[in-house]
Amino acid sequence: MTKKNYNNSADFENYLDEYLQDSENSKGFLNVSLESYAQDGDFKVFMHALELVLKSRQSVLSFTKETKLSRTNLYELFKGKRTPNLHTVLKILAKLGYTLKVA
Repeated sequence: MTKKNYNNSADFENYLDEYLQDSENSKGFLNVSLESYAQDGDFKVFMHALELVLKSRQSVLSFTKETKLSRTNLYELFKGKRTPNLHTVLKILAKLGYTLKVA
């Protein structure tokens, strides 16, 4: 099996970062990832989406200072080493300008 070379992956990461800087794009991205979690039960997908949105807007360090969340704890949540409680997810979403609704 040959290893694929993804020369354009950096271009995609830059595109995604720029795309997620728009509030409406981020909202849609988070909604799709939350729907995915509801269907397959993989919460890591939603947390990864949350991480990408957060990082597209500011550094994790500045985010943790503003929210008083532990930087280590946040990274463990993003890596799937810990499962966040609802309060933490709501706090992250609120800081990003979003709410969680039951539809």
